[in-house]
Amino acid sequence: MSQAELSDASTPPMKLVKIGKEPNQIEIGQETVMFRHEEKFHRPCGIAVRVPASLSNDEAVAKTEKINGSVFERVGETLKVGFCAVEVDGCDDPGARAKTIADKSKVPMILIGKNASDMKPACDTVKDSRPLIYKADASNIDGYAEIAASMKLPLAISANNLEELADLSKKAKDKGVEDIVLAFGSENMGETIRNLTTTRRAALKKNFKPFGFPSMVEITSDNAVDEAVIASAFAAKYAGIVIVDNVQPWGLLPQMVIVQNIYTDPQVPNAVESKIYEVGNPDENSPVIFTTNFSLTYFTVEAEVERSKVPAYICVVDTEGLGVLNAYAGDKISADKVVKTLNEQKVAEKVKHRKLIIPGLLPIFRAEIEDTSEWKEVIIGPENAREIPAFLTSSW
Repeated sequence: MSQAELSDASTPPMKLVKIGKEPNQIEIGQETVMFRHEEKFHRPCGIAVRVPASLSNDEAVAKTEKINGSVFERVGETLKVGFCAVEVDGCDDPGARAKTIADKSKVPMILIGKNASDMKPACDTVKDSRPLIYKADASNIDGYAEIAASMKLPLAISANNLEELADLSKKAKDKGVEDIVLAFGSENMGETIRNLTTTRRAALKKNFKPFGFPSMVEITSDNAVDEAVIASAFAAKYAGIVIVDNVQPWGLLPQMVIVQNIYTDPQVPNAVESKIYEVGNPDENSPVIFTTNFSLTYFTVEAEVERSKVPAYICVVDTEGLGVLNAYAGDKISADKVVKTLNEQKVAEKVKHRKLIIPGLLPIFRAEIEDTSEWKEVIIGPENAREIPAFLTSSW
């Protein structure tokens, strides 16, 4: 067996593709399972926002700045747009447009176009930033493969059917393209889901090399709400990149939340450290609240306490990453455990009062905590976190 054959045999079923340059480089691919519960999904889907060629330079820069600013905090993690997808076809000067956006963008670029004559100068200008070329098909595969191979850039490939896609993928690889992304449209959602599933299964289960690459989907919809829903579906199964138009937070955040949820490790509890947290600048008169160490529960409670403008101590009880009701049902939390946690965290040394606010879903703990601890006034808090601000401002 030749060295090339040995190298090919030892490569993972799905290739890892890197787009952009450090420190903002994004990796897609090298997934190992069809279903998340089998192990986990490794590399989160990247949201790409399109910058149309029809925009003026000032408008394109303004949209790029919006992309840069699309950063959100959720349950202790930073969520942001992954790519700036720049159309170069139709620009008076494709190279200048690509350079202008590259200078402003804080995220990796995708260069969108159909004509090699426009794509080449654009790639020449920004090749050091390692953009993804989008996209080659049967009409331009020769020119695009030459550009990608000569500049060592990743190339997205699309086709009318899976048989043609396999042929074009093999052709691009034979021409020296090392990093390939399989590209699909969203016109027929059901068909695209089937194609994404088929190519992934062929790569992982059959080790079919022409499909051994990550996938991406370009969303085409005139309705921004539909676009967000469709993008979320493809982000969950199995796109490594989705391209959208809408840069408004209300459209982007739902997609990012889906990605965040799908790409958590199901084998690792989504939990925060069990300790006492200070929100604001609490003092000896500030309220004491306890909750569980499930990340979503804790960060939701923390955010609502912060919104109330009432400085407080939040005592986090270790429930192995379960929320309030699940922890109670699974016997992961009890009044005795709450009292022991309060003692271990020395919460009583922080305040001069002995008032404790407990979750409204656990009123049964009230009497036992009052009878077995120094916390003699247990206050039943709201059942829903959104009610915390009104509760603290009116009841404390």
